[in-house]
Amino acid sequence: MKALISRLTVISALLFPALSSAVVIPGNIHPGRYTFFLIEKGGEMLRDMNDAAVSVKLNNKAGFTVEAQRMAAAANISPLLYAASPLEGNFIRYDSKPVKALTCLITSRNMPGTNKNYSWEETYCLDETGAAYIGTQGWPSRAIFDKSCEVGASDCPVYLSLKNDPPTMRNDAAHYIPYNSSHITKEKEKRPQPTATETVAEQDGYEVSFTKASNCVDNKLIVKNISTGKTAAITGLNGCAFDPKKNAVVIFPQNEYVGVYSGSSSASEEIASVDLP
Repeated sequence: MKALISRLTVISALLFPALSSAVVIPGNIHPGRYTFFLIEKGGEMLRDMNDAAVSVKLNNKAGFTVEAQRMAAAANISPLLYAASPLEGNFIRYDSKPVKALTCLITSRNMPGTNKNYSWEETYCLDETGAAYIGTQGWPSRAIFDKSCEVGASDCPVYLSLKNDPPTMRNDAAHYIPYNSSHITKEKEKRPQPTATETVAEQDGYEVSFTKASNCVDNKLIVKNISTGKTAAITGLNGCAFDPKKNAVVIFPQNEYVGVYSGSSSASEEIASVDLP
């Protein structure tokens, strides 16, 4: 119930000037503000969630995919998404790069109801680009960062500053640059989209390659018959969900198919497959 109320009220309660990185945070701000330094996996999780949020806005989707919701639950935070506003009116990171660090705080919220008043806590974070995130389960999950520091320490960067911070307080906050479709299109035209391809399985004249694109949604798993050159795409698997370091890819020549598994071996659950070409 707390999470539901939070999601329903956050859009009207937060006031983000369209061309400013200043954030007006509702509720009673708790003492203690921390900067979290993300591990590689954590930074990539937030990148994938940001990419999913961008896709929601650009393609007029109803909401996040199941995989993006799973990542948000694992991280305890997700991109702050304004359902009624276009991408230009949101503070979503759109450069498809892993997040390096977050400065976060917690507030207490209250809302009067018909029979009782509702109270809950919300977590607000800004990353090193000024992109915004929200959570309702306390600090970001320990699974996505390896160290943190308390704001106020001399060596602790601060990406979320407050109006009442003393002049001597360190401030590394970035001025968020809103998404601009024409600017993004021009930037994409000026440079090719980076991709990287690696072979993840090879057996009896067949190989499976994983192509990692700049946007995880465009990642591809392709099986190729080396002698004929014929290929087949392994579909039914979200490109953001496959990790060659964690998911096994096994070629079964006798059964004429390729299986992709949730774990590191074929003993785990099969999550996708395709017939050999």
